[in-house]
Amino acid sequence: MDLQQRKNPRELCIEIIVHVLTWSYIFLSPLLFKRRGESIEWDHYLHGCMLPLTVCIAFYLNYFLLVPRYLLAKGKEKWFYIINVLLFIVYQSSVELQSFIFPPIPVKGPHSPMGKPHLPPKIYFIVRGLLLYIFAIGVSVALKLSMRWRRSEQARAEAELGRSQAELKNLKNQINPHFLLNTLNNIYALTAFNQEKAQQAIHELSRLLRYMLYENQTDRVSLCKEVDFLKSYIALMRLRIYNNVDVQVNFDVPDDENLQVAPLIFISLVENAFKHGVSTSGKCFIHISLTATREHLRFSCENSNTPKNESDKAPGGIGLKQVASRLEYAYPGRYTWKSGVSQDGQTYYSIIDLYDKKD
Repeated sequence: MDLQQRKNPRELCIEIIVHVLTWSYIFLSPLLFKRRGESIEWDHYLHGCMLPLTVCIAFYLNYFLLVPRYLLAKGKEKWFYIINVLLFIVYQSSVELQSFIFPPIPVKGPHSPMGKPHLPPKIYFIVRGLLLYIFAIGVSVALKLSMRWRRSEQARAEAELGRSQAELKNLKNQINPHFLLNTLNNIYALTAFNQEKAQQAIHELSRLLRYMLYENQTDRVSLCKEVDFLKSYIALMRLRIYNNVDVQVNFDVPDDENLQVAPLIFISLVENAFKHGVSTSGKCFIHISLTATREHLRFSCENSNTPKNESDKAPGGIGLKQVASRLEYAYPGRYTWKSGVSQDGQTYYSIIDLYDKKD
């Protein structure tokens, strides 16, 4: 299908108007710029319209037929040039035939003494016609190429958007089993020593899964609902941590349903805090805070830095990679993320700042 057929009605209407106005100006300019009181010599006017008419025909012949069918088609470029050369020869022959049948109207002026006809050399008309013909072809080619480039850019942008959305959906699908696996392991540990807590954990898990099933499918969710989700997860984790772990949580969020955030974007950091910030030896801590306004959101998560033992071969790092990918796709150019170990080596921190979209 030709690109011309894929234009929306608004683009097509604008293009038609531009073409009509352009050619109307070209054909009517001799009448628009006549001196006041000067009579219209229709013979001269109609004779002068033959050249722009030829240019118009050459333009649209190339614009609609020769350029898309031959110049932009692989292996057919030579036919574009051959056909245009033949068309110019036909045009020039028709001009010669017209001059023979209908001699040019004599022009009186300072360069034609005693009113005798004074015509420029024939080569002048040939060169002028050739240059105008080449100009018409050049404009048609330029317009077609610009349209093709614009369409290809639109297609590329749509393809890039589709790829980004597909990758984002894939990231969400990766988060769900990763989160579910960790939570089920926690419940499994609870069943060994406290069935009542295990039942409570299953109830909390059902609330979390309900949120993930119904809210995780959209690009943005209410910040209040996301905070409730984090609270439920933290409450679930409290059921199995040791008494030596100091858990402090602070959520300072306005009660405004209009505040939106990408779903499940912080959960991986909270998971890591409970996974790596808890140790059976010594006191440990997990400090989580989230503050938000309409212009700025800050999420902070700090925990005891308890590196893995050499014997611990469990895979890690998946959650952090997901956070990085989610931030890049959901908040491109509108976030900062700082993470690492403090100078004394006792604390692992992760701080995310999200900023309102700037117009």
